[in-house]
Amino acid sequence: MTRCLITGASGFVGSNLARKLCDEGWDVRCLVRSTSRLEQLESLPIERIEGSLADPESLNRAVSGVDHVFHAAGRTAAFKGSQFFDDNVDGTRRLAEACLTQPNPPTFLMVSSLAAGGTGTMKAPRTEEQPERPVSTYGKSKLAAEQSLAALAAQLPASVVRPPMVFGRADRASLALYRSMRFLPLHLSPGLRRFPVSLVHVTDLCDAMVKIALGGERLASPSAANGTSTGLALGQGKYYVAADRDVTYGEMGQLAARAAGWTVATVPVPTPIFWAAGILRSALAAPVVGKRSAECEAGRRSLTSTKFARRPPAAGSARMRKSVPRSATGRPQRSKTASPRRSRGIASMAGYRQTAAA
Repeated sequence: MTRCLITGASGFVGSNLARKLCDEGWDVRCLVRSTSRLEQLESLPIERIEGSLADPESLNRAVSGVDHVFHAAGRTAAFKGSQFFDDNVDGTRRLAEACLTQPNPPTFLMVSSLAAGGTGTMKAPRTEEQPERPVSTYGKSKLAAEQSLAALAAQLPASVVRPPMVFGRADRASLALYRSMRFLPLHLSPGLRRFPVSLVHVTDLCDAMVKIALGGERLASPSAANGTSTGLALGQGKYYVAADRDVTYGEMGQLAARAAGWTVATVPVPTPIFWAAGILRSALAAPVVGKRSAECEAGRRSLTSTKFARRPPAAGSARMRKSVPRSATGRPQRSKTASPRRSRGIASMAGYRQTAAA
């Protein structure tokens, strides 16, 4: 039986990954903190290791005997920029170093963010091989974490996935959006022009993560990347994963509203007012969605072109219907081997929805 460790398993992406791997017969071990909310894991046949990315002893216990490590933990909100680097960079390095203490180091898949790569344009979509231009302090910390992992690439087989905005089951971060539309039937959209966004359903993201872990490219060591005249080594082992269907931010709100059975009006507003309203909403919703992010990273539009061969997701309305939380609607919810082929991605709000920390 294949054995794995998941960090960040009590979070959005991590809990969905744990559920998928348990269903597929994996032996799943999860690193959880003493303060972690475990309701998404309670029904799963997993082994829990209490610890943290700041505790090397707990990391050594967590990685003992595993074949794969899925590193989905990380800080997505902070009051000080240094907190991003303390958790995302140093935590990733400690976990990777713990893996190297094993007789047979496991494969290591890090969940990063589109914010680590930076923005593209409609005419020049971002690809894995392009030079990095991280968005915000969060994106810089994620890129630094990737680099700390790449420094060990000669000894540790590792890959990186950079998702855009993720939605799906157990997405507490989107709860504020759903609740705001329930009580005020308006969906604010930034600017007067179309604002396209990249999305990926958490099920598709988890599928990609497993395929990359089992048979994807591995990161090139810094010496290999510096020794090439092309960007191939720079992009080796890195994956953008996004849905094939592009939607605008306004359309995304309409999909969510229809899934919940509501009628809402999309109202375009000047971009500065939109971001100010978003920050205010985050602050008011703090008891629901956690700490306010140090930076509003959602406002950076980007296109991605990915080397990952993806199957198209199910119809947007069906996926949204399964994703709208019951607490928002007030009623019950209704019930690939990694490939070098390329397909055009879509515009993205870089770094808006990163992985949820444990």
